[in-house]
Amino acid sequence: MEEKQKVYEILKELGIGYKVCRHAPLVGAEDSHVSGYHQPGLNVKNLLLRDKKTEEIYMVVLKDDARLDFKKYKEVVGWSKKTSFADEEDLKKYLGVSRGACSVFSLINDREKKVRVVISEYITKAAEDEEISFHPNDNTATVTISVKDMKRFLIWTGNNVIFERN
Repeated sequence: MEEKQKVYEILKELGIGYKVCRHAPLVGAEDSHVSGYHQPGLNVKNLLLRDKKTEEIYMVVLKDDARLDFKKYKEVVGWSKKTSFADEEDLKKYLGVSRGACSVFSLINDREKKVRVVISEYITKAAEDEEISFHPNDNTATVTISVKDMKRFLIWTGNNVIFERN
């Protein structure tokens, strides 16, 4: 089944309303600033990281123009100093996607629940009805749902989720 279709079917099963925007392929958050592309609500990026010391895998979801503060997140989640961005092989192995398509929706492919999800304060402080957008395992579309529904989806996945709070 097409990757996008799996996401749409799960959202439908969960009773989660969504909007879809189709567009040219977007590989990174910086691509979202191309002419004509704008998503409502919170715009985020999803980064996959590997702790080489513990072999833990993390997906950090943060504001699209934010830089990942490794030291700060070390305090939040306890990863080691040997944590770095995962490579293309890890994206395929753990999430079944290529670079540019990684998002919370990719967790449907993490059958062993190896990926720990870290949701940044930018999102945890947002209103439940605020909109947030993710690629549906394909970087030629963006799906917008509410923050409340994102949390419902994350519960459904069964992955360990850490909500950053200050």
